[in-house]
Amino acid sequence: MTDVQVGRTATGVRKFSFAFKVEFLREWDAAVQRGAKARLMREHNLARQTVDRWLVSRERGEFTASMVTAARKSRFEVTNTERAELARLRKENEALKKKVAQGEAVQAILGKAYELLEGITESSTDTDEQIPPALMSATEYAKWLERTKLS
Repeated sequence: MTDVQVGRTATGVRKFSFAFKVEFLREWDAAVQRGAKARLMREHNLARQTVDRWLVSRERGEFTASMVTAARKSRFEVTNTERAELARLRKENEALKKKVAQGEAVQAILGKAYELLEGITESSTDTDEQIPPALMSATEYAKWLERTKLS
């Protein structure tokens, strides 16, 4: 069974893609049992005239020419809308790269600010008053020696 979707035009007429036609004709050629081709046409709701047109087109070589044209077009040609889209995407990509660079710079600055504030907080919460040992009483001096593990 074909996996290719069948579209519809604005007027509601079914539009068969090239891939659908090729796949259908492949199944058509494989249908050798009695009634298999009729079943295949019923599955896809196709008239015999439509299938006959596709068979004639294939015999004339129009499918091969279409395949070559489609391959060339998809590989080498870029339309104006594709060029415009590409330019827009490149511009957007550059803007996003700038935003990422700015975000990384902000993150580095905030990290340094955090370290600075953390250092200020630690130094301000220090309960050990820095009294010179010469001005301490004998008991304070003994406690200071124990705290600093100098005794």
